[in-house]
Amino acid sequence: MQADDQQSPGYDYQPLGVDLEEHPASLELRNGEQYTVRGLFGQGGFSTVYRVRDRNGQQYAAKVIMQRDRRYPSHHEIETYQRIAQTPHINLVMLHTAGELTNPPPGFTNEVFITEACGPSIKDMMLRVQREIEDVQLPKFSIDAIKRIGRQIGEALLHLEKLKIYHLDIKAANVTFSSTVKHEVVPNFIQPIITMSDLRIKIIDYGNSLPHSIPGIPRRHKMVQPQNLRAPEVFLGIPHNEKSDVWSLGCLIGEMYLGRGVLFIARLGVTQAERQQSQFELMVARMDAIIPRDMIEMSRRGRRCTLDLNFLDNRQEVDSQDFLLNLMREESDYPLFQFLQFALIFNPAERPSFDEVLNHEFLTNF
Repeated sequence: MQADDQQSPGYDYQPLGVDLEEHPASLELRNGEQYTVRGLFGQGGFSTVYRVRDRNGQQYAAKVIMQRDRRYPSHHEIETYQRIAQTPHINLVMLHTAGELTNPPPGFTNEVFITEACGPSIKDMMLRVQREIEDVQLPKFSIDAIKRIGRQIGEALLHLEKLKIYHLDIKAANVTFSSTVKHEVVPNFIQPIITMSDLRIKIIDYGNSLPHSIPGIPRRHKMVQPQNLRAPEVFLGIPHNEKSDVWSLGCLIGEMYLGRGVLFIARLGVTQAERQQSQFELMVARMDAIIPRDMIEMSRRGRRCTLDLNFLDNRQEVDSQDFLLNLMREESDYPLFQFLQFALIFNPAERPSFDEVLNHEFLTNF
């Protein structure tokens, strides 16, 4: 390893067990550009992201797409990058170049996206700290850090909204710190706390992004968003909208507080349908939600919902042990839970906009 590799964004956060001999030594584009592979940022269900260096020594991230039965929707990702390039935002990762590889790795297409390099993601930090500490409690971010990170995510998503783009894949792995960062863990008898040397973030990965619907053309339902951060309307077979990413932001803020735990997760089920049913029932219980009749009617008319909604009519005495406030560890954390109650509204018509989210006291008072 060369000395300057220590400063390469994200290098210290390479996934465990990576054997670079299984990956290409370089990526070569049809336009003649060549990038040396220096490591791995991460791997997902549809892509692998390499840490690469161009001939001038500049660091980048190179995303290559796996071959799948269904075509990867790269045109949406390109459109998102193009709109961001026209109106950049400091918290949105930008494209350096996109093209075709002459030497795609086995099992991958020739598509490649080269973007600016970033540091570790929120997920990377949680996993790294969990490995480092010998404490059974999951580490969390400090309330101040959650506020600062949450505000930047909200500002980035508001910018995307103004560009008429839905992100639809907001999660801990897709929010990265801008550069390699130092961190410490503050011991706490309730829960260890992660402190960071730099809290500047960038949102990455527009592979699931979609443009806003054209006025006058009916929106179609699509199963979007990671299941643990999926908005209620999407579960109900109702098309996503401008408020769907707001729900994911609220869930992610809760995750940063809980550590690697998530606010809503399936407790039961073997099949995907059973797990979705289990998670949705927990969402209703945790938020003590009443789903408006018009949402249920819209769901039934659309015939895209796979949930059994009969449990809504059969809810007996509410079990308060699942309530959101039972996740609060200290009374001083109450403002964060007020924000979650504000953001995680089941009815998207009543859920706050990103403008309203950013004006909430929790994201302005720090």
